[in-house]
Amino acid sequence: MRCSKCDRKAVAEIRYAGIRLCREHFLQFIERKVKHEIRAQVRFEKDDRVLIAVSGGKDSMLTLYFMEKIFGKWREFEMLSVTVDEGIGDFRRKCAEVARNFSKSLGIEHRTITFREYIGITTDDVAHVDQELKPCTYCGVFRRKVLNLYAKEVEAKYLILGLNLDDIAQSIIMNVTRGDLSRLARLSPHKKIKEGFIPRILPLRRVLEDEVRSYVKMAKIPYYASRCPYAPLAIRDVYRGFLNSLEKRDPAVKFSTLKFFDELKPLLEKKYSQEMRPCKICGELTIQEICKACQLKLRYENLSK
Repeated sequence: MRCSKCDRKAVAEIRYAGIRLCREHFLQFIERKVKHEIRAQVRFEKDDRVLIAVSGGKDSMLTLYFMEKIFGKWREFEMLSVTVDEGIGDFRRKCAEVARNFSKSLGIEHRTITFREYIGITTDDVAHVDQELKPCTYCGVFRRKVLNLYAKEVEAKYLILGLNLDDIAQSIIMNVTRGDLSRLARLSPHKKIKEGFIPRILPLRRVLEDEVRSYVKMAKIPYYASRCPYAPLAIRDVYRGFLNSLEKRDPAVKFSTLKFFDELKPLLEKKYSQEMRPCKICGELTIQEICKACQLKLRYENLSK
């Protein structure tokens, strides 16, 4: 099997594009997609400060790598990285060590922050108390809040997340099947800057998870390979399996899902452009009187009594 661009041996088959690529052309192919996606989402300016959320997994480590590779020589552009420790045994502490070491090797300042520090409870805490809601429900909501709080603390203009195309397609289908169009309208990336809310940017938005896996292997990018111990409990795995099964028949199905969302999003934003207001408990912006994070924390406290 030969590369579609040259006569070298192909190492990757891009089924949705109908091409096979050698190592060199595959790396170039992915880098072009990332550069194009960043340009489509944001225009960084002089003296911007950008915060990169790095879990230590392959997606966020590749995102960190690309941000340094693309923008690292731009000395007027500041990058910081952060890892959120949700309090899941030793899992995230091990991830954070990998993220910290790689950040240091790239010359990027890194810090680890914790749920305990910002929320007062951990994912392990809620897993032991709440027998009805999955710990992932708490974890996702708390992580979004903690990242926004920290991004404001360091005065970041943008928050960079390592979500790949698989992650985004799953989120789209999840919200469609739940009939939650309001939440669908609020999915990242965010181009409109709202005071008190740091817009999210997604460089890997058009990169498949398998492509991420292949790239980090070929480029020898370090990452922590183990999955979160609570991951098998998440409903997201059901949607992952559904989309992967469709992909076997239609290699472009995840791209088609994203295209559907991109065309629908302006209409959803127009219909669901609710005014955000400060949460009555914590002051963070929300469309409700009490933000979801504070609602879940109150639920935990009531169950703990």
